[in-house]
Amino acid sequence: MRKRVLWIIGAVLAVAVIAIGVGPWAYAKFFHGDQPDALGLSGESTGASGSLDGNWTVAPESAAGYEVWETLNGQRVFVRGQTHDATGAATVEDSTLTTGTVEVDVASIATDSERRDAMFDMMIMNTGSFPTATFEVTEPVDLSAVPEDGSTVSIPVSGKLTLRGQTRDVTTNFDVRRSGENIETAGAVDVAWTDYQVSKPTTFPNIVVEDAGQIQFSIVLSKS
Repeated sequence: MRKRVLWIIGAVLAVAVIAIGVGPWAYAKFFHGDQPDALGLSGESTGASGSLDGNWTVAPESAAGYEVWETLNGQRVFVRGQTHDATGAATVEDSTLTTGTVEVDVASIATDSERRDAMFDMMIMNTGSFPTATFEVTEPVDLSAVPEDGSTVSIPVSGKLTLRGQTRDVTTNFDVRRSGENIETAGAVDVAWTDYQVSKPTTFPNIVVEDAGQIQFSIVLSKS
């Protein structure tokens, strides 16, 4: 009888050791889910047609979202939430972007987990009170270096980023190219969640979410 008890205790301990060692890997491998690619310029450009100057509108194929990193017992994985529900407009005069605004419906941002999305909407971003996030260009942007052959250039852009009702000045590099009659741009803004009074996203108590992440975007502008 004593041997049987010792055998059972040993088996339980063995299972516990395996769970501690394999659990994080299994979470990342099987329960974390497939994550979408980071937002960026997609496909190939066909080269420019039409004038760069004029009024532009954010097209339906545009997208925006966030990226955060989670760690479970040393296993580090990323989570990306994305949406195509973005609107806005821009004006280009003499090859210079003089105004530009993008507004995103925060509640429409989705990941692979409905539970995570519900927490994001209610506890983290409080989308009932702060339904949108915005980026507004605050300084003129010289677009004269954007080639007409469809190749990409990196251009620094300064603006105001508003999340959860908090606005901060940011500067980041935009990848910009022309494709047909459209202007395409993509990039990311590094953010510390506390700067925007955003509670760190979390799904389970034993998962640690890092203090900073990214706001990512892929914006297509079409002539108004």
